[in-house]
Amino acid sequence: MLANPGHNRVYFEAAQKLGEAELKILMANSDNPLLPYEGKALELPASYYFSTHKPLTLAQIGVLNRASLFYALFEITELQHLKPIPACSTFTFPESMSQLLKYTGKTNEQFTRLLLNIADSTRSTKTERPTLFDPMCGKGTTLFEGLIFGWNINGVEINADWVLETQNFLTRFMKNGRYKHKVTKEKRTGDKGKKLSHCFVLDAAAQKEDFGTDKAQQLKLFDIDTRKADLVVKKNSCDMIVSDLPYGVQHGSKQNKQTKMERSPAELLDEALPAWKKPLKQGASVVLSFNEFTLPWKTAAVLMKKHGYSVLDEYQHQLLHRVDQAINRNVIVARLN
Repeated sequence: MLANPGHNRVYFEAAQKLGEAELKILMANSDNPLLPYEGKALELPASYYFSTHKPLTLAQIGVLNRASLFYALFEITELQHLKPIPACSTFTFPESMSQLLKYTGKTNEQFTRLLLNIADSTRSTKTERPTLFDPMCGKGTTLFEGLIFGWNINGVEINADWVLETQNFLTRFMKNGRYKHKVTKEKRTGDKGKKLSHCFVLDAAAQKEDFGTDKAQQLKLFDIDTRKADLVVKKNSCDMIVSDLPYGVQHGSKQNKQTKMERSPAELLDEALPAWKKPLKQGASVVLSFNEFTLPWKTAAVLMKKHGYSVLDEYQHQLLHRVDQAINRNVIVARLN
């Protein structure tokens, strides 16, 4: 498999190692898992070699196709020739959706895709079309990748300006791509009719004939503090949480009545985890990335367990990687049982 050349140049080598771990996770539950390659490596650009017990099925090729590492797939023949393996995309909307909107602090699209693949592979819910929830969605990279995967989406973001920017981008994208869609703007209210949040609802389909059927996708976006997410996101409706936590360096969390950014991701996580539980189904996965320098993995694990999540310890070291001098990024994987 040739590696995607679009990976961030700053940590391309780390991205390859992460991608290899991701591929093994994607195929771990398959009856045809990836095995070490014992043949001779060819002089190729960045690539990943593996073998299997039997030929890959179309479904398995489809799984590999959505991996963050994927660029092209080849079979190595006995003559050491490369035989292309056609890979039909399982995506609904084009991959450009998550690439077009540029801004400072944006999480790399390929890394976001890796998180989504891990979340989908580790959830035990049986939903055919899962619902993804990002409780700190920023300007929407995770939301866009979820739409590309064909999933339904819930997003929460306290910064109303960012929410508006995401709304405007999605609306333009649908119009420019001539995708059948409907935009609805609602309000969520609490006790005594007090306004909690605006709600942007997008119903859309990549294929015109799918609109209005169970093949259509829905995205809901709320401008509310993540610590109140359970007040607006439907109970027992989400199969996965995927989010990139504040790093305490370039990013931060902000409460409604605060003017400065907090620098304690651990405190934020401790306060937010209870509000994230109610929207989750039993067996839902939780995949969070964060900066080890400001939130050690062990601290995150203690907090997850404190609030009733089961941590999958085997991923503690597999996904740790250096982004830059100030960010040593890790990922914690958990499940709500």
